[in-house]
Amino acid sequence: MRGSAAPSQGSLGCFSLLLAIGKRSSLLTEQQISKSWRILFSGHTFDAEIDAKAEALLDELRPESPLRHRLRAELDELRKLKLQKTR
Repeated sequence: MRGSAAPSQGSLGCFSLLLAIGKRSSLLTEQQISKSWRILFSGHTFDAEIDAKAEALLDELRPESPLRHRLRAELDELRKLKLQKTR
């Protein structure tokens, strides 16, 4: 349906991945984490809920993953910026 405000099938799948975090025993792929991360931070303000979801995504990555280290640095930077704005 053209002009519909309904989310695309692809974005629904990524949000399903976000909802499934913590309910899975296997790790998500780095590609799935990366896509979910982009969706999580697109068009949203950084609040406690987004922070918790981002932390849960990081927990899905292997400790030695370069992606985990890069995303951890991004999340730490966002936390610093939020602290600076609240002062």
